[in-house]
Amino acid sequence: MTAPTTNTASTAPTISAAIRSQIWQTLATYFSPPDKELWEQALKEGSFVDLDKAVGLLPGGTIHSSRDYEFECDMSFDVLHQAYSSCFEVGNAPVSFHERAYTNDAANKLFEELFRYYEFFGLDLKNNSNTHWPDSLLVELDFMHYLSYLESIATNEENILSLQRGQRDFLKRHLCPLVTGISDQLAVMNIIPYMQLSILAKNFALQDKNYLARIVDSPILATS
Repeated sequence: MTAPTTNTASTAPTISAAIRSQIWQTLATYFSPPDKELWEQALKEGSFVDLDKAVGLLPGGTIHSSRDYEFECDMSFDVLHQAYSSCFEVGNAPVSFHERAYTNDAANKLFEELFRYYEFFGLDLKNNSNTHWPDSLLVELDFMHYLSYLESIATNEENILSLQRGQRDFLKRHLCPLVTGISDQLAVMNIIPYMQLSILAKNFALQDKNYLARIVDSPILATS
């Protein structure tokens, strides 16, 4: 989970860790069992309203506007809630929210690696009230929210770089493959509006991974 730094310069724009943390948290909220107030507004607007606000704070060119992921959908909140349950929550769900469905690694090996990540950054998911599996999309999104939040309040350069490397590696090894797999499945099934949401999440994860890969190799950007 660590990588050596170099003195390679970069012209990439710096992105506030607080903004990135907010986006991860908002994505986790949208992928959670539907919240009535949040989704009624999204269905009315045909857009992920809360993500519009957060994504709008990113530097230009970092990711396309969330308006690019607008959707036409005349379903009610109750229908959306039923669709969520039938697609993601039932036994043998058509679209799995678990990383094990998108990797060739054995589940126990995957869990061991995930627990090492969580424990390295101070989280004990083995002995708490968390009801989700360690490879759940919701857990992995929350973990990225947590790491980027820690980065936003860190003041020590070494700690900042450690958190940035951890995020980069976690995205590369776990969250990017997971959101890509989910997005591919939703596209095949044409499940609106979650198909558009998953594309946005995949694009942001890939952009964030590439951004972090650049800044951990640039001492100037890493602490600016």
